[in-house]
Amino acid sequence: MSRPAPPARAPARPAAAARACAALLACAAAVACAAQQRTTLLRASDTLLSAQRVLEQLAQSDFILMRTQSSERLVLRPHPLENLSDNRLSRGDQWAAMARVLLDPSVLELLRSRNIVVQMPPLASDAVARAGLTVREPPAELAPTHLFTGRLRSITRAGAPEADAGAGERRGAGSERTQRTDRYFFEYTIIDARTRAVEWAGSAELARRAHGSLID
Repeated sequence: MSRPAPPARAPARPAAAARACAALLACAAAVACAAQQRTTLLRASDTLLSAQRVLEQLAQSDFILMRTQSSERLVLRPHPLENLSDNRLSRGDQWAAMARVLLDPSVLELLRSRNIVVQMPPLASDAVARAGLTVREPPAELAPTHLFTGRLRSITRAGAPEADAGAGERRGAGSERTQRTDRYFFEYTIIDARTRAVEWAGSAELARRAHGSLID
């Protein structure tokens, strides 16, 4: 005796299909918003500007001014910039941020006049050269007496909403968008390699609005 055929499934209800479609649209909108929020990126000109500010601080520091040509020789070895920000930096960019301070011609001349030698590690020299900077310092041969270190931090803050004229035309008058500001903090230190004591510290700060305009 043959079994009766199973009853046919009822077609999906329109309400359920509408809810599923709405969920997919909401997910896509969230992804799009997340992508739009990250519009500010650190630029090469930012590291150059921060380096100019820091090398001025170094030139006027007691670490430099208290020394002479006859002072005991110091061997200063840089480390790559430690990136603690929300921006991606290549290894070459990290070395370039340090080299723009130490390999500046005026800084090199000042350091030599105080009997301070800069020793660039060989791999660092290659990375700096790829970044477009000229490395004339000899490769590391002597044990460093001091280390040159740096850190990059960032903070993102949302400010008061501002009128968006273009959006107002699309969505109606009174449309607003939140103004976001990204602040970057460059911190540099010279550390005694033996005692780990900080003998000099300098810093620079800059900010950019959401679409890359520099606030100085």
